Amino acid sequence: MFIGDSLSLNIWQSLICMLHAAVPNSRIIKQELNSNTISAVTFQDYKISVMLFHSLYLVDVDEERIGRVLKLNSMRNGDHWKNNDVLVFNTWLWWYRRGLKQQWDYVNDEGRITKDIDRMTAFRTALTTWAKWVDSDVDTNRTKVIFQGISPSHYNGTEWNEPGVRNCFKEMEPFNGSSAYPVGLPEAAYVVKDVIRNIKKPVHLLDITALSQLRKDAHPSSYNAFKGMDCTHWCVAGLTDTWNQLLYAALLS
Repeated sequence: MFIGDSLSLNIWQSLICMLHAAVPNSRIIKQELNSNTISAVTFQDYKISVMLFHSLYLVDVDEERIGRVLKLNSMRNGDHWKNNDVLVFNTWLWWYRRGLKQQWDYVNDEGRITKDIDRMTAFRTALTTWAKWVDSDVDTNRTKVIFQGISPSHYNGTEWNEPGVRNCFKEMEPFNGSSAYPVGLPEAAYVVKDVIRNIKKPVHLLDITALSQLRKDAHPSSYNAFKGMDCTHWCVAGLTDTWNQLLYAALLS
């Protein structure tokens, strides 16, 4: 099961395409489960389901009298997740969004309700809630836990030594600098590594950030359904297939 936002959808779709390519004659069914919060594709001949649970923040967002409350210390959906054989978690994309794109009105942190909070602090707190849940609720003897690392976007050409470029449109080659990506890793990637480092149970980091930073050419750009400029998600087939090759290696390790 993949648990997360549209970047979880991205890698989930990629994996299903790769599996179908490997067994094109397998009987496949697709289902929407749990009030459409879970999408499941089942390869019936192999008795294997590849599922996607849609969750923007991993922690809860509840409708209350005052509005939508992001609860940094609450994660009730864990019972839907913990009994699967493999769990691949992802969150970050929605943490820094504001205005109409923000999916909550208030934040609850240990009972203290505020209109806003430092977003990186909130992200770390929520990940710590997830980490505590892994330690307390997941039997890692039967369930492998993986965190899908931070996926970069490409809206600022200064990051890849092209000042003035404002998105990934017409980018046709990967970044080919002789050293590491000029701006280094995003802060969120260090938060993820720090939280995982303190989990007592085994959790594998699918460390996709640095390799994905190089792929400014791998986004849909203007070729997408919502007719905007998408330099956040990734073409399928494409970079997400590489993520899944790394996932495959992690599952075999």
